[in-house]
Amino acid sequence: MRVVSVLPSATEIVYALGHGGDLVGRSAECDYPAAAARLPVVMRPRTWDADRPSREIDARVRSTRSRGESLYELDLDQLRALRPELLLTQDLCGVCSVTDEEVREACRIAGVTPRVRSLSPRRLSEVWSSIGEVARALGDPRSAAALLEELRPIVDEAPPAPTRPRVAVVEWLDPPILAGLWAPDIVAAGGGASLGPAPGETAVRTTWEELARAPVDLLLLSPCSFTVDRTLRELEDPALRRCVDRLTPRLGTFIADEAYFSRPGPRLAWGVRLVRTLLTGTLKDLPLPVRPLRSPRPEAAA
Repeated sequence: MRVVSVLPSATEIVYALGHGGDLVGRSAECDYPAAAARLPVVMRPRTWDADRPSREIDARVRSTRSRGESLYELDLDQLRALRPELLLTQDLCGVCSVTDEEVREACRIAGVTPRVRSLSPRRLSEVWSSIGEVARALGDPRSAAALLEELRPIVDEAPPAPTRPRVAVVEWLDPPILAGLWAPDIVAAGGGASLGPAPGETAVRTTWEELARAPVDLLLLSPCSFTVDRTLRELEDPALRRCVDRLTPRLGTFIADEAYFSRPGPRLAWGVRLVRTLLTGTLKDLPLPVRPLRSPRPEAAA
């Protein structure tokens, strides 16, 4: 089967299901696993500004979306040449990828007629359901059962303690945005109580002043699309760093790779493991980079 994915999480799911060989095209942001980088690019951002300061990126995104314009462009010639039979997209966030409507219109213009599967999970349970949806679209439903069986021990493990420390997952730095959708479910599965949106609700903008007044026990900085090193570069801005340093959560402040929380695919199970690990005061055996920015207070270990 010839499959095109314009959604990084869908690309990860296809590989995790053992069907990476079916992929013939991807978006420019489909960077995991490494093998995906060898695929032709059928979708890319209209503006490459990933190294610009967070505030500039946010302003550009808000301005573009307010005009009803897409942040991405599809390569119609490439789409026509690849002749996909299945195209995986989403219809949840116009910031993350092209929408289902944009994909269908591009296919019409390109003269291709793939089956289009749009993945739009809002809760962690729906992320796991979307794995089954992709497996069925690939004609291999058993592969989903096997993958979910691997993830279940990570996600379903009992919380480490009866108490629920308050955890703030910040998915953007300037302005600070508290993660929503499946992120509160990840925090709950890890044994914490999420600060900000209720499970399934969209992310909310806040300020560093409001966060400094909030009852935060653990602060996780995991900006969408940022690696740990990219986040550290962002925090070289003195004013932003001072804002972050005003928060003194008793369990510390940590920088985490965005895949722990942002991409609705198999690696969200690692987000559960990350929260559980940090709430128990350990920092070992984590599959993705995590960097302490502020260590837990001495009394937190008591």
